[in-house]
Amino acid sequence: MASYHGGNPAHHLLRHSLITEETYYSAVAEICAVPFLPDGSFRPLVIGDVVMQFGEGEAGPLLIGIETGRPIYAIAPAAEDLFELRALLGRYPDWARCIRITTPSAMRIAITVLKAPAGELEQRFPEMSARERVTPGQYSGLSMLSTGFASGLLLPLEAQAFAFSFLVGLSCISTGYGRVVSAVRAGTLAICDRIEPHFGVAALPAVAQEWPLYTILVPLYREAGVVPGLVSALASLDYPGEKLDIKFLIECDDLDTKAAFSGLLLSHMEVVVVPEGHPRTKPRALSYGLAAAKGEFVTIFDAEDRPEPDQLKRAVQRFRASPEKLACLQASLSIDNAGDSFFTRQFAMEYAILFDQMIPWFSAEGWAFPLGGTSNHFRRSALIAAGGWDPYNVTEDADLGIRLARFGYDSAALNSTTYEEAPVTWKSWYAQRARWYKGWLQTCFVHLRDPGLLLKQAGLAKTIPMGILIAGSLVTLAVHPIFTVVMFGYLFGLWGLPLTETLVGQMVVILSSLTATVGYGATVFAGITAARKRAIPLRLIDVAGIPLYWLCASLAFYRAIWDFVIRPHHWHKTTHGTARKRALPGSRSAH
Repeated sequence: MASYHGGNPAHHLLRHSLITEETYYSAVAEICAVPFLPDGSFRPLVIGDVVMQFGEGEAGPLLIGIETGRPIYAIAPAAEDLFELRALLGRYPDWARCIRITTPSAMRIAITVLKAPAGELEQRFPEMSARERVTPGQYSGLSMLSTGFASGLLLPLEAQAFAFSFLVGLSCISTGYGRVVSAVRAGTLAICDRIEPHFGVAALPAVAQEWPLYTILVPLYREAGVVPGLVSALASLDYPGEKLDIKFLIECDDLDTKAAFSGLLLSHMEVVVVPEGHPRTKPRALSYGLAAAKGEFVTIFDAEDRPEPDQLKRAVQRFRASPEKLACLQASLSIDNAGDSFFTRQFAMEYAILFDQMIPWFSAEGWAFPLGGTSNHFRRSALIAAGGWDPYNVTEDADLGIRLARFGYDSAALNSTTYEEAPVTWKSWYAQRARWYKGWLQTCFVHLRDPGLLLKQAGLAKTIPMGILIAGSLVTLAVHPIFTVVMFGYLFGLWGLPLTETLVGQMVVILSSLTATVGYGATVFAGITAARKRAIPLRLIDVAGIPLYWLCASLAFYRAIWDFVIRPHHWHKTTHGTARKRALPGSRSAH
């Protein structure tokens, strides 16, 4: 056919998909008697973010490593150059031992995606990367669910109502139960003190030289205004300066933020410029920071964070007293501008429930939990072993918490607090919350690609509670507006449904009433107890407004679904430094 139409036979085979690109080039490697490298099995050797590529385009040679003192190159020759390549390698056998053959597409991915630290996870564990949104198997599963849902609409109305109320009840009651239990445990057992050993003076290193080197990563983007306060807060940390490795991660086009550091940096601080690349996300910047990190331990702070001064020392003490499989410690996050608006008070109450009650409870039980986006402290070795952060996941914290569990590591709560500000306005809150929910969706799709493998790796005891926490929250967000409309419509007789005339109808009403009571009641109970501990200035309207806040969260969830389909890797940037008044250190309650 090639001789009839003109051109090379190899091009004809590939153009018409008679064979795959990988099949052809693996045959080329076999004929040339050199190894073949499949897609994603190698990455370029990078020096100062410069790829060691010789030649133009995707042919190579591309330097990918050194073996026994010999450089190793990957090449992807043009399809028509097979015989010339074989002859060349035959004439120079010593050079042939340095050659690996791959496909042009694999070379393209290596040069563009895997050329930097941000490609670490995708190269080593591609099945755990959110770069691919939904797998073919998951598309089939979603099709089956859609078909089942459509078939369910053909059932009698009472059966539909019962199924819906059962689904809502299952998610609300399970998450409500968790909130109540965690609130009771936190209040009556002083859970934070119970899960963390007390250390005497003897446990503290006597001199600065005995403290381990600690890396702090601080990603920023267009936040020049908060730089002076940020540098001041980090300079006040109670940790030897010569044992700190603080790296401010700045995007290459963010000249204003970079300029804001002029004259402010101390000897243990450094600005790391993240080169241009895609996707432009916080975890991608963190990947560059991890590659440059020198410390035995690594932590992350956001631009507006104000950690307690002794937080690093507390983390070192806990790591030193724990087995090596303890990979991460999550400090509590607390909102210190709760008085700014309705949204900041609701946000502060949410954070208090999660970080002062839920996560300490999960930690005490040895369950895995999604991490917070900041103030998580890692053993650097464990972080690298697990692949670091996924640059394609917009809630890299939740994803990493699950991935650490899959690699056999433990996470625990740290009895220390970092204070940060909550979004003040609806617009900023909505954008941030939509990004969070989109990231939760990404995380669910990534880790449910093979549910059996997830259970095998993380274990049933760790997987089930974490699944209930995440899945229960997402289901509640999805159905809450529908449940609210149906419930109020029924109470006020808008639908004209005499459901209570049958046993099934009575069960629906009872189950729905129980769902509303437990769902709202548990949140109010947990919120009030958590807010009291943090001295959050709640008002009656804040407690009564929880259902309204949930409706706002559901709107953000629907936006997240849209973004997940249209632009899965887009990062909704949260603007920091907008708080009207942040609480002074003396006004903060003790944790």
